[in-house]
This record gives sequence, C-alpha cells and structure tokens, in this order.
Amino acid sequence: MKIPKNYLHDRTILVLLAVNAALFLLSSLGALFGVNENQNLTSIVAYRDVSKVQQISGPTSDLYQFAIFAVLVTASSVVLSLKLYPHRRHLAVGILALNTLLLIMSIIIFNALTKTL
Repeated sequence: MKIPKNYLHDRTILVLLAVNAALFLLSSLGALFGVNENQNLTSIVAYRDVSKVQQISGPTSDLYQFAIFAVLVTASSVVLSLKLYPHRRHLAVGILALNTLLLIMSIIIFNALTKTL
C-alpha cells in the first residue's frame, strides 16, 4: 500500500494516529489483561434493568472480543484514511476521529461489564 505524499506531514493526521494508537493499546491490553478467568467461570455479558436486576452471564472468553474489535476497527480506519486522503482530506480526518470515539466507547463498555457488581 502506498502512503500518500503529505499524509505523514499533516499534523492533524499525526495527532489522530497517535491518539488512536494509545487508545488501541489501552483497549486491547485492558481487554487481554482485564479478564480474570480464574475467579469465576461466568461474567456479565449484558445488563438489563427492566423491573428487576437481570444478568445474562456467559463465559469470560467472550470478553476477548473487545481486543479483536479494537484491532479490526483501528486497522480498517487507518486503511480507509490512507486511501481517502489524496481525494478528500476532511473525510480521512473524520474517519480517524470516529475511530477515536469508537475506541473510547469500547473501553467504557468493557469496564462497565467487568467492574459491575
């Protein structure tokens, strides 16, 4: 894949790439090291508060999907950003900014599922 000429000279792109790399590491390492399989065999996969507390439990290995999600989202956003940059710079910046939002939401949801109750 060819990197566009000014892609790595654009300060906005570099800042977003650095932020995305830091959030990617935080998200994936948090998901890999945040799952404690020895403590219990099930973990909360979904939490629904309708009229009483209902917990849908599942195996803790399902929580590793947060790390896979971080890899897929970050890789696809960087590739899309690289391909769109020569044609539409603002779309490339927008894709990287939305990746930042997705990674932040992934971290929040993972912590909510593992740290509740």
